[in-house]
Amino acid sequence: MAIFKYTNYLAQSKSTSFDQPLQPSSFVPCGGIYRCTGCGTEIASEGIGLLPDRSHHKHAPGQPPMAWQLTVATVATHPQPYLHGAA
Repeated sequence: MAIFKYTNYLAQSKSTSFDQPLQPSSFVPCGGIYRCTGCGTEIASEGIGLLPDRSHHKHAPGQPPMAWQLTVATVATHPQPYLHGAA
């Protein structure tokens, strides 16, 4: 689980971008912190390129397969990377 210290730097969002598990090696839709839904490993992405592939980290036997879910999105003053949908 991502942790933080200063609440004034975070805002809650109802964007559906946070609800979509993404497959390994898929396009990164926006910059932020992504969490593996299978094991909880977290990564940070600039919002450029692809999410890590299946070789990024190993799952223990019986764990669900790797998928990445956006947990914290970055906000930029320039057009991309950006959060899809309404904030």
